[in-house]
Amino acid sequence: MNTQGNPRRWPPPPEMEQQVNQDRERFRKCLDYMREHAAGETEGVYGPDSVTWMIYREPVILLGGLRAILLQIAHPAVADGVSQNSNFRNDLLGRARRTYTAMYQLKFGGLREATGAAKRIHSLHSRVHGSLADGAGPYRANDPSLLRWVHATLIDTAMLIFDTFVRPLSIEEKRRYYQETLRAAAYFGILPEQLPPTLEDFYAWYDGELAGERLRVGDTALELAGLLFNSPFTRGQVDEVLTAGLLPERWREAYGLAWGRKEQLAWKLLKGSMRRGINLTPPELRSVTAWHQAQMRVALARGERPTVMARVLNTIDSYVDVPFSIRPVAPKAPADKD
Repeated sequence: MNTQGNPRRWPPPPEMEQQVNQDRERFRKCLDYMREHAAGETEGVYGPDSVTWMIYREPVILLGGLRAILLQIAHPAVADGVSQNSNFRNDLLGRARRTYTAMYQLKFGGLREATGAAKRIHSLHSRVHGSLADGAGPYRANDPSLLRWVHATLIDTAMLIFDTFVRPLSIEEKRRYYQETLRAAAYFGILPEQLPPTLEDFYAWYDGELAGERLRVGDTALELAGLLFNSPFTRGQVDEVLTAGLLPERWREAYGLAWGRKEQLAWKLLKGSMRRGINLTPPELRSVTAWHQAQMRVALARGERPTVMARVLNTIDSYVDVPFSIRPVAPKAPADKD
């Protein structure tokens, strides 16, 4: 539940203070786990050989954002937390930009940068709590059960987008990616033992949640969905068709997204043309700036020469805030080699 805004509900009520203290202690353990299992100080949490870098280097992954959010806010507590504790309504573009910046810092930043982003997210979440109007009880954003659901939608959506628009991931790649997401869970404040241990266990649990009764699209979720589909940068049928095509049937219908013959044909044509376009473009040309900056950082640390594109994009980002970038890398001469 990455609110990335200005949470209003603080401090927590006395009956929640013990849980908040437990959240802090668990997060400290999560940071220890993340540091212990990270690829390295320079490589960051995952490193160049990870499936995570391979997936998130693709800008098309961003197309899954609406799908993931709609599944997240199908959980009533997540919907209320987003509605009541962020500037979702007033600054949707700014919120999206901050969220994606934090995401790329976590995926492609060095270990210090990733840890800093994780701490900021946890601090924001620690201020988000409330009670559902239907009397279902109190909630807090750092509750592991809520974090686990939000994290699960991101795991599933990332693999689905890559499968759909880039190429099908092999089962071994999916298993490797899932194991890497245990580190991602840690920087959200979820310990590995609080997650299904394998990809197969994950989907057994996740599919059960999607089919169960815990999730439901209420008035708050519908209001937030309306805002999502009527923002200055998501207004129009393309975003609705894309999202409808990516959602499971139950949730497509719950959000009232049209899926007749016209929409299905548009989805088929859109999916095919985008996939062809992506695969005709070399990965180095279509990869996000954050990936190039991460590759440059690692190359310099190893005494290697970064690619021309990495140097150019990094230089531009030093003067202009390039979308989907992280902190610019300080250039230095590669070490002399014998």
